[in-house]
Amino acid sequence: FLILDEPTNDLDLPTLRVLEEALIAFPGVVLVVSHDRYFLNRVCTDILAFEGDGTIHHSVGDYDYYLEKKQKAAVAASRQSAAILATNKSAALSRDAATKSAKPRKLSFKEQRELEGMEAQIHAVEAEVARIEGLFADPEFFRKHAAKVNQLTHDLEAAKANVTKLYSRWEALEAIRSASMDAKAG
Repeated sequence: FLILDEPTNDLDLPTLRVLEEALIAFPGVVLVVSHDRYFLNRVCTDILAFEGDGTIHHSVGDYDYYLEKKQKAAVAASRQSAAILATNKSAALSRDAATKSAKPRKLSFKEQRELEGMEAQIHAVEAEVARIEGLFADPEFFRKHAAKVNQLTHDLEAAKANVTKLYSRWEALEAIRSASMDAKAG
């Protein structure tokens, strides 16, 4: 186990290359603290990123891959928050319309069937997310499957977005069903 703090400071290029080659060949764990992005990309297989808000993120892969993943996560989060905002707005409009009408609407036959199958769909998509995350967690993954990384990252993001969409739809259908049941009971 090695711990290196800014190991590239004050090294000339030939010495830096020797250090990189030695660390790449080292069979144990190396903990490196560095601001040298090129060095991190050359020798690191995992990144622990300490963010300004006090959080620590673990990412399998080199530093550029970590940045790419972070950027995609930020884009996905903004899309997700926009989708949730739109869903909430739509749900609020639906609630307003439902309260204005004397009798809340029931689920259609198609919506009832959709609601009945929703739990199985959610479990299946969550299992797919877990499967892909399990692949990324394998320490040998990036060595064995470098060509699949981008496709699997895309698949993972799509599956996570699908889970969010399914939960939103499930909540909307449950709200309609619940309002219908409350009207029957009251």
